Amino acid sequence: MEKQNWTDKVMKFINMAGTAILMNLLFLVACLPIITIGQAWCGLLTSIRYNIRGDGWFEGFKFGFKTRFWRGVISWIICLPVLYFFFNDLNYSIQAENIVNIVISALFFAMAAMVTMSLQLLNVYIPTSVNQWTKNAVNFFRHPLELLASAAMFWAPAIVALLWDFTLFYQLAIIVVAVYYTLAALVSTMLCKNALVRFLLEARAEGTLIAEEGAKAQTTEE
Repeated sequence: MEKQNWTDKVMKFINMAGTAILMNLLFLVACLPIITIGQAWCGLLTSIRYNIRGDGWFEGFKFGFKTRFWRGVISWIICLPVLYFFFNDLNYSIQAENIVNIVISALFFAMAAMVTMSLQLLNVYIPTSVNQWTKNAVNFFRHPLELLASAAMFWAPAIVALLWDFTLFYQLAIIVVAVYYTLAALVSTMLCKNALVRFLLEARAEGTLIAEEGAKAQTTEE
């Protein structure tokens, strides 16, 4: 019996690892057009949620990508140029070894990354009107540590490539391609779970939640 239990645990781990790899690869493929990165991230976050409750990760990815498509476009059209500018500015400051500019550029990049993350997380977990969505994104900054940690998870590969030798980055690329962003999505959700639950309860009390077409029943624990 003990041997069977040990075997079951190994098989369960292999199944989880395989699912994570497939989710991550689908996310990376969906990111290739660049402008669809926001929608792909929403798809991955929804996929994580569906997989945890046993509803099928692929269905979750399709649902998240499709239903959050236009808001994903809006958020990335606004945020991506800003992020690109400050990322390049940070790169230039690092090469010039200007400490003051490095700090300033890093702060602005972090702010832009946090705005992006707040829009995407709320886009997935709290379906509201566009007006309420942007309002919640601003209010989400009451939780700066969670947002910063979540944004840092998403942008870590880019920062690694910027700060360290590219040889190291290429060595880590296999891990990134395999499972990194799936783990980042899971950790981001866990980091911001309490804040998201609070926002969901507030939205329900205010009556601003929008029913999602084709969505399954949701609970605050999600």
